[in-house]
Amino acid sequence: MNIYVDVDDVLSKTTETYPEIIKQMFGKSVAFEDLATFDLQSSFRLTDQEFHDFFDCIHQEALLLGFELVDGALTVLNAWADAGHTIDIVTGRPTSVRKVTLAWLDRNQVPYDQFIMVDKYNRPGNDPSLSVSKAVLAKRHYDLAVEDSADMALYLADTMGVETALMDKPWNQNCPDRKKVIRCQSWSKMAALWD
Repeated sequence: MNIYVDVDDVLSKTTETYPEIIKQMFGKSVAFEDLATFDLQSSFRLTDQEFHDFFDCIHQEALLLGFELVDGALTVLNAWADAGHTIDIVTGRPTSVRKVTLAWLDRNQVPYDQFIMVDKYNRPGNDPSLSVSKAVLAKRHYDLAVEDSADMALYLADTMGVETALMDKPWNQNCPDRKKVIRCQSWSKMAALWD
């Protein structure tokens, strides 16, 4: 199988660290469970300047390197690698954090065949020589994708025809039902579906 695996909130415990950062930076209290949209500026009720400052903060090397692995992810990825499956790590992170993301994958001994940065969110400042567009991604073949973003899950399922495990998160609760999008509570439960 060719498998697409997202990074943030699929491999790394990313967004669950944000409420504490928001509280420290801006004195605002928003629970992880209340993050009803993938739009972090809206979810945390941030002004444009606050969001800019927050975005800069969450892409600092020390913070990115400190994220923990999602429970069960490494066990499943190692099993897939041992079974000979091809694993592509695919992220929508800014290209400016390419090196630190690769360092995090190495530090956590995450097995993968290819690392792909995709301009999923049309972020300004991304280096086009280090990332591909969603249209270019759509030319790739995957048998399975593991995502947390409802929009990307729908893109993978509808545009690319990929069976997609949507990791259950507060911000993807309103994802429309699709035959190829399967909501999963954990890595172990997800892996059991594709054994």
